Amino acid sequence: MDVLAAMGVFVRVAELGSLSAAGRDLKLSQPAISQRVSALERHLGVRLVNRTTRQVALTEAGLAYYSRVKPVLAAVDEATELVAGAERRLTGRLRIHAPTGFGQMYLSDIAIAFQLMHPGLITELMLDDRYVDLTEQAVDLAVRFGTLRSSGLIARRLGTLHRILVAAPAYLAQHGTPETPEELSTHRQVRFSWAATDDTMPLISPAGPLSVAVHTSFLANNTFVLTKALVAGLGLGGAQLPQIRAELATGKLVQVMPAYQYASLDVHAVFPTSHFLPAKVRAFTDHLKSALSEII
Repeated sequence: MDVLAAMGVFVRVAELGSLSAAGRDLKLSQPAISQRVSALERHLGVRLVNRTTRQVALTEAGLAYYSRVKPVLAAVDEATELVAGAERRLTGRLRIHAPTGFGQMYLSDIAIAFQLMHPGLITELMLDDRYVDLTEQAVDLAVRFGTLRSSGLIARRLGTLHRILVAAPAYLAQHGTPETPEELSTHRQVRFSWAATDDTMPLISPAGPLSVAVHTSFLANNTFVLTKALVAGLGLGGAQLPQIRAELATGKLVQVMPAYQYASLDVHAVFPTSHFLPAKVRAFTDHLKSALSEII
């Protein structure tokens, strides 16, 4: 039995909670996954998991073994990269998660360019506006905006996204151009579905943060859709400056109340908790930071 390979299978079973999920992730059949876990249990002389028809649960011994095996596998990977030297080709799967709009506009081209530079890799780009569990989804790197949740993840700052208040000229012609926060109360806003602010508009004024009540007319969970709604004249709204440069240049959108802006969003690359980052992840992060420095 290849003990290291069996340990890797066990770790994915532990993290995903089922044999079938681990099989899909590792491109192995469920019977093959089960056989490797059983072989590891026989090798150790203890039961690591309790199996049911739908999921598995770690035994007490399994929990203890998982906590010790995880860093061992990371150390093995680190040692392999160390002795292989800097000239070794990047190989394996690189799984990246990012918000949909940002991914479509910027990250797709950046990831494709990186793949062309490193043909030995298999790059998988997952675009989703929801937070995902990086360990559960086997994500190597995720791009996240704003204040990071206290999750114990490793993070590297990539840059800052500036957001401004905009509207279509046709909307302003019909409803008037607000010049003060008080005037916003008579307007409608276009906003992100999952924003925590409901029918308020959080702005940064020259005097500091303020929140203004504004009726919401349109919501979406995709920044491309929100930009289209703003261009169509459905209301005022905040937009990431890099994403609407073309609309500003052509006059489809104009900035409103320039002295009042949305809070900027820091952009981070985050990684699963580990003391070791594989060379492929470090290389892509460097590539991503360099590429974004010319955009945001």
